[in-house]
Amino acid sequence: MQPTYKWCQHSLIVLLLIIPIIPTQKSCMKGEAKTICLPKDYVKFELPPNQPITVSIGIDIKDIPNVSDRDFSITLNAYFIVKWFDSRLIVNDVKNGSDYSEPVSDLTALNLAILETLWLPDVEIRNLKSFQTHLILSKLEGFWVDTEHNLMHALASRITFICPMSFNSFPMDVQVCVFQVGSFNYATNKLVFRDEFIPVKEEAVRSILDYDINIYPLNPEDTHYSALNMNYSVAGFQLVLSRKISFYIVTYYLPSGLFVVVSWISFLINPEVIPGRMTLLITVFLVLINIFNTIQTNSPKADGLTAIEAWLIACIVFVFAALIEYTGILLKMKLRKLNGTKRKKDNYAVTDLSFFVLFPVLFSLFNILYWTTIWWTRTKEQQKYNL
Repeated sequence: MQPTYKWCQHSLIVLLLIIPIIPTQKSCMKGEAKTICLPKDYVKFELPPNQPITVSIGIDIKDIPNVSDRDFSITLNAYFIVKWFDSRLIVNDVKNGSDYSEPVSDLTALNLAILETLWLPDVEIRNLKSFQTHLILSKLEGFWVDTEHNLMHALASRITFICPMSFNSFPMDVQVCVFQVGSFNYATNKLVFRDEFIPVKEEAVRSILDYDINIYPLNPEDTHYSALNMNYSVAGFQLVLSRKISFYIVTYYLPSGLFVVVSWISFLINPEVIPGRMTLLITVFLVLINIFNTIQTNSPKADGLTAIEAWLIACIVFVFAALIEYTGILLKMKLRKLNGTKRKKDNYAVTDLSFFVLFPVLFSLFNILYWTTIWWTRTKEQQKYNL
């Protein structure tokens, strides 16, 4: 028994010495036309060599279903595409098992299980609110590789991001929303992001929205940002949202302006017809107040008054001024009856006719000033992007 025990002991020692010498086999994943293998010294958490690494970002927008004025967000239905280069990978042809000597650009789909062992860029979407990958039987995503060690990961996603907005010019406002994708950890000396392509407006905007949307590349100053004393590279695009104003003109501006014009008819009504004249002015005044309350409820919040709120307040003031004018006439009529004096012939008619001429002139001047300011501000914003 003792010789047998010693022989087993020596065999175990030799085996333990030999095992570290045996090379570890490569981890491979077979694709449709190519096989991708990881060398034995591959480390998932180490960046590929030849830094800085270029990461290409493509956002293939299929629709912009929602632009929310309430929470300052934009929702995109898009294919989120990330491309990068990793020279450490070993890519072989499945047919003959030999490495390609000539560059081949065709991509081969691989099993998504390999993502657990590969290094992936730590992609961050700035001002992100939510990111959802579409799911049917499984998540709609894919992973491809070519023989030049280029990798591509694509996801069918629904992206909602925050866009700071200002509504002081509402509903003539123009919003500029920047969509930026960069790295969470690595500065520009490690990772550099660039655009694979810029989305096309004709393919991106299919829903009926309150805005006319145009898509442009990022401005040079928006392709990087500083944080934690480091500079970070970003890629992406900017959305320029010009609000469509036809709905607001037909629904709010035109009716409220016509109500002001209707209030001038009160100047042609005999002051002695108190029920008719007072009913007209009070009714118009209350209707304008109701329109103003509706606008405040439905319009986005601004730092001060919005453009449409300023318009409604001006219309209310004009009607209220007509009501004050008639109140003055009624006061004079009351005082004359108390004093027992007779009024001069057509004295009230002269007052009414004077205001009948003055109010349209003032309202016309207000319209010229208002619309000139609004359109100048809107045109100035649109000229930046040649809209």
